[in-house]
Amino acid sequence: MVRAHWNGAVIAESDDTVVIDGNHYFPAGSVNEEYLVASDRTTVCPWKGRASYYSVEVEGKLNRDAAWYYASPSSAASSIAGRVAFWRGVKIEDEGTAGRRRSLFGRFQRETSVVAAAGITEHPDDANDVRDVPVADVDDHSFFAALDGHVTIADFWAPWCRPCKQLHPMFDAQAAEYATDVTRFVRVNVDESPGVASAFNIMSIPTIIVFDAHGREIDREIGVPGRRRLEQLVRNAGVLAQATTGRGAA
Repeated sequence: MVRAHWNGAVIAESDDTVVIDGNHYFPAGSVNEEYLVASDRTTVCPWKGRASYYSVEVEGKLNRDAAWYYASPSSAASSIAGRVAFWRGVKIEDEGTAGRRRSLFGRFQRETSVVAAAGITEHPDDANDVRDVPVADVDDHSFFAALDGHVTIADFWAPWCRPCKQLHPMFDAQAAEYATDVTRFVRVNVDESPGVASAFNIMSIPTIIVFDAHGREIDREIGVPGRRRLEQLVRNAGVLAQATTGRGAA
């Protein structure tokens, strides 16, 4: 259960929050509306869209613009539509029991013996197409199958993002040279994959993330990297793959 409280009152309480950039977004129905006062303030996030604000008032004490929400967020942030988040002294208590917040990552916490007993292969059949091309386009449905069991370099982008398109030729060239059956290059359109974008707190694009064979993030680059930085990311992935499997990028 997650609770938001201020000035001695519980403002919101839910076991179904969505966490983006460290902020818990509560379902609207879990927020006590008697403590909310509409505000005229709005702000714009390049990724999530336009936010509107509430002030929080408890027993005559006002905390201005302490809560915000996205009534009509971008498709990449659709998971937080209508949800309410808090700041400015509103304390968040997380008991750590909310299954939904962890569910995107739970599939990587697998014991080898359990996997073997269940007859699950380490390289799922529905991800085989990723091995056949230098850079594979993946989405909310295929991302984790492609990631599981492989060192993966993921390029998060959107069709309207000009810097993203500038990165593509460099990323593709690295993939053509260094992609192997244990080091994979994938591309994620955040507009079409809001779940993955939210899971990894993609706040700006392009973003490149390197994952180890268990789906854990080991490196991240925001924006278009220089040639040396991109090569460094790929080298790090290759070293990790070699340490994990004995093979990797040369």
